[in-house]
Amino acid sequence: MTDNIRFVLASASPRRHELLCSVGIAHDILVTDADENPSGVPEAGETYAEYFAREASRLKCEAALNALGVGVDRKTVVIAADTVVSPDGEVIFGKPKNAEGAAEMLRALSGREHSVVGGITVAVIDGESVKTVSRSVTTMVTFKSLTEHEITSYVESGEPDGKAGAYAIQGLGAVFVKSLRGDYPNVVGLSVYETCRILSEEFGLDLTERVRVMLPL
Repeated sequence: MTDNIRFVLASASPRRHELLCSVGIAHDILVTDADENPSGVPEAGETYAEYFAREASRLKCEAALNALGVGVDRKTVVIAADTVVSPDGEVIFGKPKNAEGAAEMLRALSGREHSVVGGITVAVIDGESVKTVSRSVTTMVTFKSLTEHEITSYVESGEPDGKAGAYAIQGLGAVFVKSLRGDYPNVVGLSVYETCRILSEEFGLDLTERVRVMLPL
């Protein structure tokens, strides 16, 4: 059972909050000033985008753990995530700094397939013990060819602000998506499947009961 476990989402993203709520994971939100710019190198067989997202999520989780400390009064699960968009697996598109940056990202994604890589780190604090697991999930998204008018109008809508790759698939940006291969929630902000898989396989936390009570009889 997980009823007596505290869940903490180390993110200010409303999309990640909504995704966790959608599967019945009630949680607190803890926002830190974590360094989100990894300085290491990818592991063998790992693209730079996969490394960056995975490591950025680990840094966020580490900052949250430092804020919480060990020896908390009950078992606590910390979930941290990061999302990057990459046209080739090596170039990283994070959040655009301004309107022109957003337009440049959209031009680069126009008419081609790109990867959306979500990094996930889950840590469990149990007394003085802390265990951490980090993974990455990649979803392939193909955009239609965008006109300059479409790009300008979309940027002016304000939706690209604060979005990795300068678009929101759950919003107006959906009209640009020609096809998708993989995990849709991962593109929104968090792979619910992979998060729950980590909790189950790595920590033995079965969320079936939490999900079951939300289903109609």
